Amino acid sequence: MHGFAMAIHIGCGSWADPEYTGVLYPKGLPAKARLATYAKWFDRVEVNSTYYATPRRETVANWVEQTPAKFRFDLKLLRAFSENPAAAAKGDLVARLLDAAQPLIDAKKLGAFLLTLAPSFTPARHRLDELEAVAEKLRPYPLAVELRSRGWVEGGALEETLTFFRERKLSWVALDLPKLNGPALLPAIDEVTAPRLAYMRLHGRNPDYLRAKSASDRHHYEYTGKDLREIAARIGKLESEARDVHVSVNNHAEDFAPKAALALRRLLGQTVPEDLARIVGGGDDELSLFGNE
Repeated sequence: MHGFAMAIHIGCGSWADPEYTGVLYPKGLPAKARLATYAKWFDRVEVNSTYYATPRRETVANWVEQTPAKFRFDLKLLRAFSENPAAAAKGDLVARLLDAAQPLIDAKKLGAFLLTLAPSFTPARHRLDELEAVAEKLRPYPLAVELRSRGWVEGGALEETLTFFRERKLSWVALDLPKLNGPALLPAIDEVTAPRLAYMRLHGRNPDYLRAKSASDRHHYEYTGKDLREIAARIGKLESEARDVHVSVNNHAEDFAPKAALALRRLLGQTVPEDLARIVGGGDDELSLFGNE
């Protein structure tokens, strides 16, 4: 019914945002019912809350109960791993996360783990080898890694970085960011370094990104139809080289993320329920993704 048979799995970084009411959720829907409703429209979600705290196993078991059999959760690693992955891997944080994730593992609903490295993780201060302990402790589960320092991809460094990812079967996180000259803003590099999983994250293209004071401000950008057609073509390239492609729409301001995620599903030939198609349609000629084409 929902067109989830493809290798491309699109989702947001949250199901809890109240701003999604009117797009994903009807008014008056209790917060505790949002995940089950979200799962009617998407077959995966990237869990951002695990960046701030390891959830209780009972909480994760409840996620399993609220979602259909083929639903997948990608879990973001704690902030400690972003700032110093080698040090974080020495303690029991990985073991605690795996214990919490066990209900997902048992139900075959664990998609991948996601490590978003801090902008301070630069070639001048760190080595990619520092990722090995984390990856080893998480095996056999996929690990996608997002770098946030241009130093890893400038000049000859790019091929060395991609070689490291390929040799360790880490999934490279392709990014969509504003095309600005900032040390933490990587260009669009669409590479498949682990054949079983390609990963893409969309952060919006806010021209004021570098001046923004908060994450919400940085991601305050509504993708246009032209943007999304370009992104859909990039996703298609990844799909041609990977068994699965996970796409996270993370322009989490207002209701921008679910609208863009639904529009991408429609562009990629996946079914969008008609009631949502009417909500997301809008009047932008460029964004005629939900009209007759």
